[in-house]
Order: sequence, then structure tokens, then C-alpha cells
Amino acid sequence: MSSLKSKIAVVTGASRGAGRGIAYELGRAGATVYVTGRSTQEGSTDDRPETIEQTASGVTARGGLGIAVRCDHTDPDDINRLVQQIHDQHGRIDLLVNSVFGGPEASLPPGQDKRFWERPPEHWDAMMVAGPKAYLLTTRAAVPLLQQSLAALIVNLTSFSPNQTAGNLYYDLAMQSINRMTCVMGQELRTSRVASIALCPGFMRTERVVDAGFGNHATETTAYVGRAVVALAQDPDILQRTGQALFVSELSRDYAFTDQDGTQPVSFRVATE
Repeated sequence: MSSLKSKIAVVTGASRGAGRGIAYELGRAGATVYVTGRSTQEGSTDDRPETIEQTASGVTARGGLGIAVRCDHTDPDDINRLVQQIHDQHGRIDLLVNSVFGGPEASLPPGQDKRFWERPPEHWDAMMVAGPKAYLLTTRAAVPLLQQSLAALIVNLTSFSPNQTAGNLYYDLAMQSINRMTCVMGQELRTSRVASIALCPGFMRTERVVDAGFGNHATETTAYVGRAVVALAQDPDILQRTGQALFVSELSRDYAFTDQDGTQPVSFRVATE
């Protein structure tokens, strides 16, 4: 399958998790994928073994072209260097997938089962800065290159739709900020033919989930969300969906794709703590 062979994509936070799964599926569809994040062969984050170079190699092995670029998406200078590199090499971006999130990092003080006034202040920065702010900084810098595409798409990874809540206030604010950001981006970019979608996967078997012993409880692989992104990127009428928060499970029925095992896992609701 090479349905996205001419497309230039950027997947942030792609060293592991949903970002890696999305990058791999874009590679399978033939896209050129800039794989970004802070975890490199020279030094990975959070003592994790996964790196952007590994993901980029996986993209290429699947039929696309993976290009690893180290980028801290909370640092405007890093982002500007990334965008300049893409400008010099390709002149446009057809697909931007924002997938960075600092909430799960093991270096954070524990906050499980704590109420918002009991949580350490580091949780705010981890979830709001290495999350919605990173999405905004990256998208803002990428807009000029997105506008060079005939039909560009921004996909913002979130965890639940605007009518849902989570028991962790900081996490709830981060996800709802992404949902609201997506809505307004969609309105402001419509005239440029740039669509903006918030995408809600289910409970994924990411590397962290498996290592924590919860792999058997997860409902889907990261390929499922990756296939949703591929389907959205192929949709010629994607502007009809701009500004919306969409579930991967619902898109699987709309676009007739499945997870790796041939199933279509259903939507789930975020559990409160």
C-alpha cells in the first residue's frame, strides 16, 4: 500500500507509544515521515530504550521514508530548526501529528489517587507544557508549511471527547485544552484548506503499559490509532470534520479499518482516579 507516497508528514513524540504506532502506519502507506522527539541514540528520556532513530528505521522498513530529528517541542528554537529543515528539504507539510506528552514520565513526583490540591506542582508543567503548549508551539511554527499543501491535516492526539471528564484535574485540563485548541484551529485554518482533528484512541498496549504489567488489559495496539490517521489523511472531504474530536473506534467503522488482529475495539470512557 502506497496511498500516501507523495505526502510529507511530521509525527511528534514518535520515539514510542502512539507516536511510534502512527509513524509506522504512515510508513506502511508510503509517506515520508519526520520522526521527532527527545529520545535519541545519544540519550533517551526517562531511561527508556526506545529512540526516534529506531522509529525512523521502522518507517523506512515498512515502505516509507523515516527521517529522525531530535526536537524538544517545548523549545521554540528546536521547533524552528525542525521546520526550517523541512522547508529546505521539502517545502511543505501535508500532515502534522502532535503526540508529545510529559505526563507519564517516571521522574515526576507520584500523584496517584491525589486530589488537585494535593498534587505536586510539577504535574501542571508535565501535562500542560509538555502537552497543549507543545502542540500549540509546533503547530504555530508549522502553519506556513501546512499552507503550502493542497490539502493539509493537523491531528492532535487527545484522550477523550469534550463531554467527558477525568478524575485528575490537571490531566483533564490538558486534554480539554487540546480539544478546544483543535476546534478553534479548525475555524481559523479552514480558509487555508488545513483541517484540524482531535483524535481519541482507546487503552493502547504501549511500551509503558506493557512494562507496567497492564498489557493484557489494554484494548488495542498503537497500529489502530495509526490506521485512523492514515484514513483521515486519505479523506478528500476531511474539511467536513475539521475542529472535531473523533474516536478511533468510530472512525474504524466509518473508514472500514481494523486493528492488527482484525477486530474493531469499541470506544471507552476515561476512568476517574
